[in-house]
Amino acid sequence: MRSITTKALTLCFMAGCGAADGVHSQTLHHVDVFRDAAVVTWKSEVHPGGNVVALSLHSNRAEDVMLFGSSMNERGALRLEEGLWWPDGTGTEWTQQGEALNSAGLELQLKYAQRELVEEDLALLRANRSVAGTSEPLLVEDLSDVADWIHKETKELLFRRVELKAEIDEGEERLAQLREERNQAASRPLFRWQVDLSEGASGELWTQVVEWGGQQWAPSDLVELVSTGASPSVVWHQRATVGLDLPVQQGPVPIRFHDALYAGLSERPDALPMPLGSYEVRREAPAKMSGDARAGASSAWPGMNWLVEGLAPETNWNREVALGEIEVEAMVRLHAVPAQSDVVNMRIMMPRPAAPVAQMERALLLVDGRPAGRVWLTEDGDSLRVDAGAVHDWDVERKRQAAMCSRTTLGNRIKHHRAYSITVTNRSASAGELILEEPLPVSRQAEIEVVPESLDGGVLEQATGILRWRLALSAGESRTVQFAYDLSHSRDQAVPDFD
Repeated sequence: MRSITTKALTLCFMAGCGAADGVHSQTLHHVDVFRDAAVVTWKSEVHPGGNVVALSLHSNRAEDVMLFGSSMNERGALRLEEGLWWPDGTGTEWTQQGEALNSAGLELQLKYAQRELVEEDLALLRANRSVAGTSEPLLVEDLSDVADWIHKETKELLFRRVELKAEIDEGEERLAQLREERNQAASRPLFRWQVDLSEGASGELWTQVVEWGGQQWAPSDLVELVSTGASPSVVWHQRATVGLDLPVQQGPVPIRFHDALYAGLSERPDALPMPLGSYEVRREAPAKMSGDARAGASSAWPGMNWLVEGLAPETNWNREVALGEIEVEAMVRLHAVPAQSDVVNMRIMMPRPAAPVAQMERALLLVDGRPAGRVWLTEDGDSLRVDAGAVHDWDVERKRQAAMCSRTTLGNRIKHHRAYSITVTNRSASAGELILEEPLPVSRQAEIEVVPESLDGGVLEQATGILRWRLALSAGESRTVQFAYDLSHSRDQAVPDFD
């Protein structure tokens, strides 16, 4: 991208740029990017006659443009002219890349021709490879020399074929790259918004243009859990994947990212002429205009937004932009239900950050520097919860203690005594806490009896029928808990096997 050091950007367009048209100067002032559109604010100096006040590659509708600033009473109608936009400003790069593309194409055609000649020579040698007896047309006395010559020539041609294949592959790749570069350097239709000003008009004009056509941003946050310190913490990297396509070659401008869909400009160019404010540039509105008392328009867009300095958008501008970084304390809990799965899952709880948080899609999770996949952040009261999925350095194993299980008959009822053990192992390098859950069987035909002494420190939640242990294990530690319960039912009732 060509560096522009001056404040104003002077552009001469390749179509409709003549002596009468003159040279127009306008500056990209700032950009508001929404989830589905962008509002681009241009600043231009006022001079009598025709003024190009804004440029656009996508917007050609009057309802998508708003003009405000000084000399509004002296302006004529806002009109649209079409021209061409060259990414390098002149089209020189496109011409040079065309020459390079033609040269690369001719060189590749030469390689293709050389490959065909090699294949023809190989076919001829194969056809004459078998030489037997003597004949006068050959005029060769030593058939061994002929065989050696054919072998040598075949070997050299095979080597050349391999070389040509590599050269052709490289040439085709280079040709595709040149085509892509030339496509990016090609001219594009450009919309120039112009307004006529009366003699004596002075000051500045501000123009906002709504750009559609892929101008948008989407969150691509990174949540990094650091669990190796004294207390776990989460570093939340707020990031945006941004797409802009603007006819500009300029230095950095402020870009504000709004966590909202575009909801319309507050005023239209054909409305009552008055100085209005952009989302960041404010102007005082007169108390009365044309006998109509009007208050100044509010420039603050509702909702959360982030202002990022130092970005230089241009055509086909696609970037990942850092919006901010938040560090909060975290509570890490491991959770396992071994009756359902022998997997230990991680859950991260953290307070809701005071800084703005986008309504994002799934975020990329890093656990102590290792990627752990994409996760959802879920509201849980005043906190945010991250279900981080399975951890691979904790093991859980549930076993039925067959020697302690029994079945007895008491009159018309059958009683089953069930006993189990669950072993948990922490193979990680740091201590941790695991919440272990065992849902007891639920049946309308059976009665469950639990004796507290048989739960090995577990707590039974009566409302849900879930046994729960909270186990704190040091690095490398293993612990086993045991529990038992009785299940009874009528002899004539069939009870499923709950194991």
